[in-house]
Amino acid sequence: MFAETATGFTQIYYSQKLQEYWIKRLVAIIIDAVIISIAVLILGGIVALIVALSTGSSFSTPWWIANGLAFPFYSGILLFLYSAITEYYYGFTLGKRIMYLKVVRGEGKRPAIDLAFLRNETNMYWLALLLDVVVALAMPKRDPVQKYTDTFARTKVVAAD
Repeated sequence: MFAETATGFTQIYYSQKLQEYWIKRLVAIIIDAVIISIAVLILGGIVALIVALSTGSSFSTPWWIANGLAFPFYSGILLFLYSAITEYYYGFTLGKRIMYLKVVRGEGKRPAIDLAFLRNETNMYWLALLLDVVVALAMPKRDPVQKYTDTFARTKVVAAD
């Protein structure tokens, strides 16, 4: 259907099925990011309360600024761990499950733990994740459903049964 040199972007442009697939992937990562962000906020609040109560100090503005700046770091690390561990144990994250997607190796099995960590390393920072997808889709002769890290992990995200 497409020339040998067609990029993933070209294939997505002409295929409604691929467009719907990538929208599902986007919604899945947004769901997972919201879940992790809520968890980080709750954990951060608990830690802040414990620190304030144990030291007898109040919540000061510099403390909130410092933790606000660290929020993306904590969220990225937790999203990375959450994604890798749940994909290893279940083959999907909650976001992927809601969107009826799962992660598989070539033979249709869940990824091994090392491969799950490898394919999710770019989840630590949104710009790295964006580049992971853009670089993969910009290259010709590639599977248009794989991120670049999926190539190394020999995995891909497919429709769940």
